[in-house]
Amino acid sequence: MRPVSFLSLGLTLATGAGLYLWFQQQQDKKIVAAQKSTTVVGAAAIGGPFQLVDHRGSPFSDKDLLGRWTLLYFGFTQCPDICPEELEKIVEAKQLAEKETGTKLTTVFVSVDPERDTVAQVAEYVKEFDPEMIGLTGTLEQTNAAARAYRVYHSKTGEDKDYLVDHSIITYLLDPQGNFVTFFGKNMTAPEVAKALVGFVGPKA
Repeated sequence: MRPVSFLSLGLTLATGAGLYLWFQQQQDKKIVAAQKSTTVVGAAAIGGPFQLVDHRGSPFSDKDLLGRWTLLYFGFTQCPDICPEELEKIVEAKQLAEKETGTKLTTVFVSVDPERDTVAQVAEYVKEFDPEMIGLTGTLEQTNAAARAYRVYHSKTGEDKDYLVDHSIITYLLDPQGNFVTFFGKNMTAPEVAKALVGFVGPKA
């Protein structure tokens, strides 16, 4: 067996490294293309016009969110634990992200229980989490339309006055143009959400 020279060994390793790098670049291109495709489909499928009433009793539509980054959450004021936990989380994430980006973010709570969530009830509720949070409610038709636009599942679990509402546990991120960007699930922590927000909004200049 002929001994392997340092030159031939070096050429072999260089060729292998080059092929590996090329392969990785092709894989990265495929991943980026898939992500772009998913983003376009998702953006087209989630979000849309809505007409509701804010916690001050004024008409509020999707147009009122233009010009700002928005964290949008659907829930109900008599939710025993999940809604409070999620709202506390997104407020913490908002505050962390604002420090890193220097950009104000808006938090919005949308009721899926208009039967009980009056304007006054929503106003009392949102101020417990963030004095700047916007609370939205409306008629059954209005809240159902908003929920449909964002593909939010919700259903009453009983007929007595203390009924609960099953609903999707998702926070939506909208960009200043009002477009859906991404969503955050219950499994994400506030720091994780904040890190993602900084990635989308951008750090301080």
